[in-house]
Formats: sequence, C-alpha cells, structure tokens
Amino acid sequence: MTHPPTNLQIWQQNLNRSSTSQHAHLHGPHSEQWDVYALQEPHIRPNKCTISTPKFYTVYPTTRFSDPDLTSRVITLVSTSINTGAWRQIPFPSPDVVVVQFTSPLGKTTLINIYNDCTH
Repeated sequence: MTHPPTNLQIWQQNLNRSSTSQHAHLHGPHSEQWDVYALQEPHIRPNKCTISTPKFYTVYPTTRFSDPDLTSRVITLVSTSINTGAWRQIPFPSPDVVVVQFTSPLGKTTLINIYNDCTH
C-alpha cells in the first residue's frame, strides 16, 4: 500500500563508491525502516547505473542524460511505498545534487542531497 509521507525516515551515507556497502544498506534487515536513502559517492557501474532494489525508485541528478560524460556522485532512493504522486524531482543543473520535493497533508518538504568534494 502506498501512502503520502507524513513522517519521512531518511538515511544519509557516503558509500565511498563501495558496492559492498551499498548492497549491505539496501538488502540489510534495517532497509525496511527507511523511506529515503540520500547517498553520496554510490557505486556507479560502467553503464552509469547504480545498484538498487525493487523497493526503491532511483533518482539520479537531472544532468545524467543531458551531460552523459559526467558521472553522478549522488543519488536519492525513494521507497515505492510512497505514492509517486506525493513526490517529484526538481531539476538542478549539477551532477552532484538531487532535489526531491515531498507533498503531504502537512505541506511540502524539500530534500536536497548534495555531494561536496571539499574543494568548493
């Protein structure tokens, strides 16, 4: 059953490009607790895709297709238990930022997932 988000459970993690860490988070016993994963430095395969599960929608930076030479250093995973009409991606011109806005009876919440390489 899908629901509008009234209480989001968010996990934020820098995975240092580790597929082992990413699999552990997504397939571990605690994965059902989280509505959103805000991941920095996820494991990205050579085809520019990442690892996910059928339990989550994968939200890539909006530059993923407009500038295919850039590799995404951030992704956001949104639980499929959240109705797709209750959230939307907001375009942002950076491969290091994903913006997702959630709408619930309580109002709107905007989640900004940023990878900072510490040189800016």
